[in-house]
Amino acid sequence: MFCRYCGKEIPEGAKFCVGCGREVSAQDNSGQNAQQPQNFQAGEQQSWPNPPQIYPMKWFKFIIYFQLFASAVLMAISAIVLITGAQYEGAAELVYLVCPPLKAVDVIYGIVCIAITVCAILIRQRLAHYVKGAPALYIGFTAVVMASSLVYLFAAMGALSTVSSDAVFTATGDIVGTVMGTLIGAAIFLPLNYVYFKKRRELFVN
Repeated sequence: MFCRYCGKEIPEGAKFCVGCGREVSAQDNSGQNAQQPQNFQAGEQQSWPNPPQIYPMKWFKFIIYFQLFASAVLMAISAIVLITGAQYEGAAELVYLVCPPLKAVDVIYGIVCIAITVCAILIRQRLAHYVKGAPALYIGFTAVVMASSLVYLFAAMGALSTVSSDAVFTATGDIVGTVMGTLIGAAIFLPLNYVYFKKRRELFVN
C-alpha cells in the first residue's frame, strides 16, 4: 500500500509512513485507498478532521542511512586496529613489552568495539521499522559509546602510568587519536538526539 500523503510505499501493518512520518489510518490498513496517494493542490484543505502531526524526518534518515552504518564501520576498524596494535605504527611489540597491561586494555576495548558494531546495526533496524523503544536504545547506545571510550582512555593511561611518566607522554598521542573522534561525535549527538527523538516518540509504536 501507499501513503495517501506522500505516496511512499508502506509495509503491511505499519502504523506510520516511513517517508513522511504520518500516521497510517485504519482505512489504509484495510486496503482502501491504498493503491494510489491522493494529490492535493496548494492551499487545498484535506478532508480528515484531525490530521496527524507532521515531523521533519531528514535527520532521522541521516541516522538510519548513514550515521549508524558509518559508526559500525568505524568501530569495526577501531577493533582491528586495537586488537592488532596498529595504532602504535609498528612499535606495538616494544610498547607491549614495556607495558604488558596495555595489551590487555587494548584487546578488551577492541572486543567492546566489535559489540558496538553489532549493536549499531541492530538498533538501526529497529529505528528504521519504528519499533517502540528504539529511540531510547539509540540514545543509550550513544551514551555507551562515549562512556566506553572514556573508560578505555583512563584505563590505558593507568596501565602506562605503572611504567613511567615518559611512557604516558609517548603513547598519549596514539591513544587519544584512537578515541577522540568517537568521543567528540558521541558528545555532540547525545543531547541533540535526545531532544529530537523526544518530540517524535509517538511515531515509534510498531
